[in-house]
Amino acid sequence: MIVITAASGKLGRAVADELTRRVPVSDVRLAARTPAKLEFWKSRGLTVVRTDCDDPGSLNAAFAGADVVFLISSNGPNEVRIRHHKNAIDAARRTGVKRIVYTSFVNPSVQSKFIWAHSHAETEPYLKASGISYTILRDNLYASNLDGLISQARETGTFALPGTTGKVAYITHADIAASAAAVLTQRGHEYKTYELTGPEALDGFEIAAIISEAASRPIKAVDLALETAAANLRSAGLPEFAVEGIVSMYAAAQAGEYATVTHDVKLLSGRPAAPVRAHIKAVAVRELVKYT
Repeated sequence: MIVITAASGKLGRAVADELTRRVPVSDVRLAARTPAKLEFWKSRGLTVVRTDCDDPGSLNAAFAGADVVFLISSNGPNEVRIRHHKNAIDAARRTGVKRIVYTSFVNPSVQSKFIWAHSHAETEPYLKASGISYTILRDNLYASNLDGLISQARETGTFALPGTTGKVAYITHADIAASAAAVLTQRGHEYKTYELTGPEALDGFEIAAIISEAASRPIKAVDLALETAAANLRSAGLPEFAVEGIVSMYAAAQAGEYATVTHDVKLLSGRPAAPVRAHIKAVAVRELVKYT
């Protein structure tokens, strides 16, 4: 039995979809705080259970009889994330789970400029000390993080974000899901850590050029001040922990923390990772069609 935590999120659903192509649906259990969001998957025959990482009893029930748990990192301030991760790992140990596959992040260090990387810096050693077999997947930034900025660029003619010169090896949810599904269903990945990235690292100027080509209009890259980005996020109603996390992510990108390219996606999934430029073009064209 494979259990996916935070299964109602985009990554959880993508991994569930990959798993249904590899194993019987009866071998997959989806755990989420709001099971109603998973009715589609329930209708396909997957087991859906309610789980709250602050409720040890719900974790025990979700993990009972599981061979592998796909532990998707939690949301919230670092103290919440760390507590949730440790609660899940403890529940896996109590219920006899054989292996945990954990979604970490690039450069999980307290020295990282990205605040939320600090939660992974504490979770990874805790998982390794748990006595449970583990596999760690360190994901780079999602390509879909660019979608809103691409839409805005199409409307305004400017691709604006802090740290425009910082290169990032963006990766798609589909490539992470394919890699995760392989690790969840195959042997030989125990006690290993993989760095999941796209096949190229692009900066904001390169992204603006790709949008410009796809949208058939000039798009200018603008290096937004971190303070301006923070003010924009606050005006959009984001809580302060989210503002601090996102702004620190931009600072980390500017510092080059996300520029390294690996081929672990191909190693795990058997196919090359999708170039982020293909994602950018697809979103830009979609936005162009929307407004024509």
